[in-house]
Amino acid sequence: MTTVYLIRHAEAEGNVYRRCHGQYDSLLTPRAYEQLPCLAKRFEGVPLDAVYASDLFRARTTAKAVAQPHGLNVELRPVLREIDMGDWEDLPWAELPRIWPEEYAVWRARPWDARPPHGESVLQAGQRMLDGVRGLVRQHEGGTIAVVTHGSAIRGALTIAHSFTPEQMGEIGWGDNTCVAKFEFDGPDRLAVVYENDASHLPERLSTFAAIGWKDNKGVPETPQLWFRRADPMDAGDAGKIVAFLRELHRNAYGTDANLDPDALLADVARAQRVSPRACCFGCLESGEEAALVYLKTWYDDEPDIGLVGGFCIDERYRGRGLSGQILGQAISVYRALGKTYLCAHAAEHNARAQGFYRKFAFEQHGEYRDENGLHYRMFKRICVD
Repeated sequence: MTTVYLIRHAEAEGNVYRRCHGQYDSLLTPRAYEQLPCLAKRFEGVPLDAVYASDLFRARTTAKAVAQPHGLNVELRPVLREIDMGDWEDLPWAELPRIWPEEYAVWRARPWDARPPHGESVLQAGQRMLDGVRGLVRQHEGGTIAVVTHGSAIRGALTIAHSFTPEQMGEIGWGDNTCVAKFEFDGPDRLAVVYENDASHLPERLSTFAAIGWKDNKGVPETPQLWFRRADPMDAGDAGKIVAFLRELHRNAYGTDANLDPDALLADVARAQRVSPRACCFGCLESGEEAALVYLKTWYDDEPDIGLVGGFCIDERYRGRGLSGQILGQAISVYRALGKTYLCAHAAEHNARAQGFYRKFAFEQHGEYRDENGLHYRMFKRICVD
């Protein structure tokens, strides 16, 4: 009998930024690094012969937490990767029904039939990953191994392992980050599922599902999800909304908007959008209402490895509803595509709200900056995936 512990990676950017990350390589979140010791403790008394992982950062970093207490190295296998989401990779989930309404409707209603354009289905990913696990079982017959992989691939593999029909895939819920399934193999082809989707090692405060309002792990999170549209500085309606968002941002930061020059601001936005059309976007609700603004100074090239934030602003009616991670995720998506290593924001000395936002998402202060509005702390977050 060969035992395989199938482990989902710790919380990653896509999980909280509400973006479609299949084989897109992303980083772990601050909460993930609190989840990892809990996972390591769960396995500290479990004899392991080897630890394997997908080669994506979020899986291989999770695997290290399991392997290191046992003195093992993590062996990487691309076959263990997450589902290939094709043309959907790194898009906000809320954008998909607007661009691919028919395909996304199938994904929601009949996920066993769904296949993103130029991607693979959940069952294809599950079969691929499970075939990779069977190969590892052949190498470790009679032993015990841990395999760190991904949510959709695990869901597909569990459907196959239970000998369910494709239509029964809905009976298998999504597993929380760092959840564990235990498989027992009698040879590489005969297997039994001992348990699945077990995240009992996590206290509720570290549960990703709890944090994003996912009460029913077979549905979708309860928190609002944003899609992003370009804010056009040449359109009178959009221009007025851009200025209104950034006027509120200035008043919150400095107590006044006296130094805000609308014409200069809109010229800067146009300049930034010549570098990336996504440099200034509205974060929109399902209704189309603009709930947030993301403005990035993509024209800034004094420090080539730094992507500079021009401003994040959430309409006060929607603050505290889980949108902050989504606007940060949009900024990271833009600057990672431009090859930047760090995201940098200038938080005003007396703007406690902004400082709290950046510290929540693990920005670190390195230096100060002064302009006509006063002193600012330079806050940095590494966004490059090594």
